[in-house]
Amino acid sequence: MVIAVNKKEFLHELSKQTNLTENETILVNDILEKHFFISRKNKDKIISEFVIQLDISLDKATEIYNICKKIVSNEIINKLKHPFEDQN
Repeated sequence: MVIAVNKKEFLHELSKQTNLTENETILVNDILEKHFFISRKNKDKIISEFVIQLDISLDKATEIYNICKKIVSNEIINKLKHPFEDQN
């Protein structure tokens, strides 16, 4: 079973929780898609890319990473609890 997170919803929620611009959220998503971001071994790489590409502090990059992880985790849990809901 493949569980996909709706990209539009993800970008909207990320923007809402982080106050990033639309272009910044797209950049964050591109970085995440380049890595399997829930993996612990990629966490430092992703955070480093956030710092460089978004020109932000390490603390802010870590916060963005954690918010992304939380959004995706919540979406996965929701889809597991409600597997027959329309997921478009």
